[in-house]
Amino acid sequence: MTSYFSGLKDNRIFQFTVVAIIILNAILIGATTYNLDPVFLELIHFLDYGITIFFVIEILIRFIGEKNKANFFKNGWNIFDTFIVTISLIPIPNNSSFLVLRLLRIFRVLRLISVIPELKQIIEAILESIKRVFFVSLLLFIILYIYATMG
Repeated sequence: MTSYFSGLKDNRIFQFTVVAIIILNAILIGATTYNLDPVFLELIHFLDYGITIFFVIEILIRFIGEKNKANFFKNGWNIFDTFIVTISLIPIPNNSSFLVLRLLRIFRVLRLISVIPELKQIIEAILESIKRVFFVSLLLFIILYIYATMG
């Protein structure tokens, strides 16, 4: 069973479907920011429930497809995806006072980063460069401090 789900999670059609659903989700969330007919808003909320269920199933497929279940949570991208999907499971009433919680669902779009390998590489490179930028800044501070003290 694990090998079946492992093959499914690595299937290009499955990955393309996940990307398409993430993009559809982004479009639907953007559409809710406009004053739409209540019928369309109800349809969007219904589709949002379906997308949430799809994401939960997708995370379960990836978890079951992992040969060593402990390794699933050693990968930071899996933790990120699970956290984003868990946030979207919080039931939110349609009151405007919960607008901030509803807008947290927009973070599901960030899952594109973990699904597309090229985006993952870019983010990891940026995070690595931040460490180096800190040390370059520290070196510049030391040099400027020395010159300021001498001046």
